[in-house]
Amino acid sequence: MNEKVTFAELTDPASLEIVRRIADDVWPKTFREILSPEQIVYMMKMMYAPEVMEKELASGVHFRVARVDGVPAGYTSWAAYTLPGTAKLHKVYLLQEFQGRGIGSSLLADAAEQARKAGFTRLRLNVNKHNERARRAYFRNGFIDVEAVKIDIGGGFFMDDFVMEKAL
Repeated sequence: MNEKVTFAELTDPASLEIVRRIADDVWPKTFREILSPEQIVYMMKMMYAPEVMEKELASGVHFRVARVDGVPAGYTSWAAYTLPGTAKLHKVYLLQEFQGRGIGSSLLADAAEQARKAGFTRLRLNVNKHNERARRAYFRNGFIDVEAVKIDIGGGFFMDDFVMEKAL
């Protein structure tokens, strides 16, 4: 199958609805075996409430959507990080029906290219320690583990992650 994968920057608050629709599908499926239903609901509100995403967009977070033959399939978000020369990949998710076809690697490559074009030399991300599928994908795409963190996100919940990084 010859699929056409395209990427586009989302630049206005209304366009962020695409990300929310994908997240509503992907997040519960990705994390149902890893996080409690309560933590999933908490984190979805924390990260995907319209006002949260609009504030991120206004503060310089880049949101990009991947489309396969014109159909929204996944997204990334990234921004400058506190370490010099480093960009942080905040989110990278792909609808289940598009997984296993190299599109996730294309999403990562697009994010890396956008960060490189913006002058960054490293790309960093956090991944849940128990999300083995994502970790394998990141390793395949040149990321390495740099540290382990446990972050209190409020509500009695924590993110128990590995921090991974790759040179651009």
